[in-house]
Amino acid sequence: MAKPVIGLTAALSGDSKTSFYRLNSDYADAVRRGEGIPLLLTPTDDREEQKRMLALVDGLLIPGGVDTAPCFYGEEPLPAVTRTDRRLDRFEIALVRMAAQMGKPVLGICRGLQLLNVACGGSLFQDIPTQVPGAIAHYQDTIKRSEPFHSVALARDSALAGLLGRDKLDVNTFHHQAVCRVGGGLVPVAHTSDGVIEGVESPDGRILGVQWHPEAMAGEDPVQQRLFDGFVALCGEKKGPLSQKGEVYP
Repeated sequence: MAKPVIGLTAALSGDSKTSFYRLNSDYADAVRRGEGIPLLLTPTDDREEQKRMLALVDGLLIPGGVDTAPCFYGEEPLPAVTRTDRRLDRFEIALVRMAAQMGKPVLGICRGLQLLNVACGGSLFQDIPTQVPGAIAHYQDTIKRSEPFHSVALARDSALAGLLGRDKLDVNTFHHQAVCRVGGGLVPVAHTSDGVIEGVESPDGRILGVQWHPEAMAGEDPVQQRLFDGFVALCGEKKGPLSQKGEVYP
């Protein structure tokens, strides 16, 4: 059986002299270990090009990165929001919505979870330390990104818990934003002890999002690799497009 092709979005970086697309290799490595083929998708506002991109892949992975611009959920930026990329936001929001309509699985990681939520009509806490009273530390300062930092509890009947084979696990953490108002068609299924949402999914389990960085842990931790193994396997299951009633965004 042919290996599923997983589209991974890349961000533009560089300066006035040199520009390049970037994606942490851990994402592609985790997809390959899961028997998938990673394919880089570069930002464009051309709707037909976006459709052609999705036609080439069996599933979509939205990785971590800079903050999603608050304008996409109707807010002005707080002082803690200093780096955004509106073109990337528009591109990824469009891909998420198209993939949902086409019935293709989507996995969002860290910023990717937040982008998923915004694409589905939800909002974000722009800065956990100033907006979530009693919050634990959600950003670790460590040289080793695979180092666990805090625990996450998962709903036992969730697709995420099923893929990971756990209802509680220790994870790394590198974010200052989080899901606030949950987007339409998404269910929160993982939380930290302070109540911050660390995982969401659609009722059919084909749209998934986690707030930690499993790709940085998966090379050493088989439990974290299960998320990619399961997602790639899900992408290999052919499903039809969603009906109008099944859309997961406004």
